[in-house]
Amino acid sequence: MEPREFFIEDRLERFRLEAFCNLGESGLSHFTMEEMLSLCGLTWKDLSQIPMNDAPNQGSFALRSAIANLYPGVNPDEVLVTTGTGEALYLAFHLLVGPEKKLALVWPAFQALYEIPRMLGAEIIPVPYESAFQATIWRSIEADLYVINHPHNPTGQTFSSTEWESLLEQFRKRKKTVLFDEHYRFLPSGGGMGKTGVNPKQRFYGTGSFTKCFGVTGLRVGWLIADQEFIRRARSFKDYLTHTVNPISERIALGLLQGKEEFLPDIQKRVQNNIDHFTSVCMDLPKTKSFVPPKGGLVGWLELRKGISSEEYADKLFARTGVFVLPGSNFEMEGFLRIGFGEKEDRFQEGLRRWKECLDLI
Repeated sequence: MEPREFFIEDRLERFRLEAFCNLGESGLSHFTMEEMLSLCGLTWKDLSQIPMNDAPNQGSFALRSAIANLYPGVNPDEVLVTTGTGEALYLAFHLLVGPEKKLALVWPAFQALYEIPRMLGAEIIPVPYESAFQATIWRSIEADLYVINHPHNPTGQTFSSTEWESLLEQFRKRKKTVLFDEHYRFLPSGGGMGKTGVNPKQRFYGTGSFTKCFGVTGLRVGWLIADQEFIRRARSFKDYLTHTVNPISERIALGLLQGKEEFLPDIQKRVQNNIDHFTSVCMDLPKTKSFVPPKGGLVGWLELRKGISSEEYADKLFARTGVFVLPGSNFEMEGFLRIGFGEKEDRFQEGLRRWKECLDLI
């Protein structure tokens, strides 16, 4: 068993470190180590006192408690700390799907959400994003596992409160197993914390992280939320993979979660400023057709005019301006670009100015 090439990651590896203006990433532009420590109220001396033994396999109780507090009714024993959300998804899919199982999810999708299940023999049922945020569309879809990525990557779309409650009630009545991938829950439109569907007692499991939203992707901390028996099995599986998360990452992660009320509003404002600016100029960019501003998260879905190769567009844009975007072809859907809104505001605005001036780009 071997998954296909990870299209997004291959392109990120080639361009993200060379870009003048990085609109291809799905996370906030990174903070330095010193800035990160300031955000979480730690000093270099604090880190120097951390014993370099293995952290607990399930994650420290303090960190699991901080994560559990993000979800109503969840306790620390229903949390498994993982090396990024990727590991959490890998574990969950190996325990939830296999040959002849069916998995339904919003399409297009982050490749890890369907590539690993497909590798395991599952049938993928794509639900087009144009209708996927209406609860009624899910009534006729029969699957063994439903994956709800919310806010959605790559479109940035979300369920309205009414549709969300209707969706949850529908899954409850049908006694369906659902995996909520809520990586962008820290960045809902309007501030605060976004809605969650996670409820382990109803087999509404969850994966998440703060690293993209907080600008610390290199920390590599994520989590899986599930009932205690499922967490026990996942933790045993994890023992064959990364085993533990390193104790320095765990301590910093705890500080960031504990201090998020102090710095998260500034991050949310910065992201919204970038979204607003992009929305105001996007139709002046060469060969663009439509754009719906994201209602949550850090990414949006820009439609190009008919017949334009998204990869050719992205390559020429980078060569001419240093602006890096992801082509829709990396999401197996042509005719779009995924735009990230995590860049620093001055670079973001300068990048769009350069892009706007490339009238002969395509």
